[in-house]
Amino acid sequence: MVVGSGAREHALVETLAQSPLAEEIFAAPGNPGMAHLAELVDIPADDLISLRNFAKTTGIDLTVVGPESPLIGGIAECFWGAGLKIFGPSRAAARIEGSKVFAKELMRHAGVPTARFEAFDRLPAALAYLRSLSPGDSYPVVVKVDGIAAGKGVIVAGSYEEAEGAVRAAFAGAFGAAGERVLIEEHLTGREASVFALTDGRNILPFVPAQDYKRIYDGDEGPNTGGMGAYSPTMWMDPATYATILEEIVTPIVHQLALIGAPYTGLLYAGVMMTDEGPKALEFNCRFGDPETQVLLPRMETNLLDLLLASAEEDIGGQEISWSAEKAVCVVLASEGYPESSSEGDEITGLDTVADMPGVRIYHAATRQENGIYYTAGGRVLNVVGTGTSIMEARARAYAAVELIDFPGKQYRTDIALEALEMEEL
Repeated sequence: MVVGSGAREHALVETLAQSPLAEEIFAAPGNPGMAHLAELVDIPADDLISLRNFAKTTGIDLTVVGPESPLIGGIAECFWGAGLKIFGPSRAAARIEGSKVFAKELMRHAGVPTARFEAFDRLPAALAYLRSLSPGDSYPVVVKVDGIAAGKGVIVAGSYEEAEGAVRAAFAGAFGAAGERVLIEEHLTGREASVFALTDGRNILPFVPAQDYKRIYDGDEGPNTGGMGAYSPTMWMDPATYATILEEIVTPIVHQLALIGAPYTGLLYAGVMMTDEGPKALEFNCRFGDPETQVLLPRMETNLLDLLLASAEEDIGGQEISWSAEKAVCVVLASEGYPESSSEGDEITGLDTVADMPGVRIYHAATRQENGIYYTAGGRVLNVVGTGTSIMEARARAYAAVELIDFPGKQYRTDIALEALEMEEL
């Protein structure tokens, strides 16, 4: 059973369905795009008790959790208590995403390079700290709420006034309980990359890196989103740099979590900034990234189900991952108004047209289906993935399909993997 309903879960279902071990797949709640691959179960991803009961009565052999919320809420312990096998970290380990303060303290104790930071649980102390910063040298600063805030709890403040506004908003409840504690961080500059590794609490099995695009508009302009596109492999990162990231960032965190009695089993994501001083950790997530998963899994040649089972059984020693030489590019189609709001119920056309295009995959992120017609059902609607022997071919296939799919207010970035294309041409 795959828990979740987005494009990431669609990609997981598609890849798991290719395994001869997968006799039957359920998706809870899933989406219409994956209905031909999995039996959809009308249980929300956050209804942990109902998910556990369904898994128990149905005889589910392995549950794979896509989104972070159930993991942070303790779905792993819920399943383990019923003798059920689940892929994903414990609630204690998932705090690495659920609490930014916890993650930063973990990095500090593990010696992981990261931005300088201070944490506050009272407004006066936070404002006093901001006033102590020198205007010219210290700004911009990054203000982050401690908890999960749907990608909206991070503000890059270019001045004291902006930082003060962000801090006051957090403590006034703009982000709910997530803003009860606030981090004020040094602003890092450089290239950002997404790094993924499977772990069983001791051993680490790295994926190839991927590049994502978080802002809504071309040229990284506009507000942050859940992700507007991605590509793999990351053309600018050399093997030595990647090895350094694994050695100095990923491995120490896995060891530190085990040291504090919260061994991490599952997929660990590290957001890394390549600064002039070397790689520094920005954040950690406790699950598969979205939309990076959608460009990684189409390139994976190893049986994914075998890997997830090995992690869930806490034994990935000796496992290896083989990757295709093909390139993959993902373009996200979002609804009108996203990310501030989102139009819903708009008819989607062109999906039948692109269904048989070579090297094109369509992953549903937020759709619904009525009488054979698909409609938008949220902010990020569809992920269009192109694969090919080069970035140029993969990108051309993705954007060719993008042009054929339409719905009112459709918005997308036109510069996904453009930098990779330029590097490929050098």
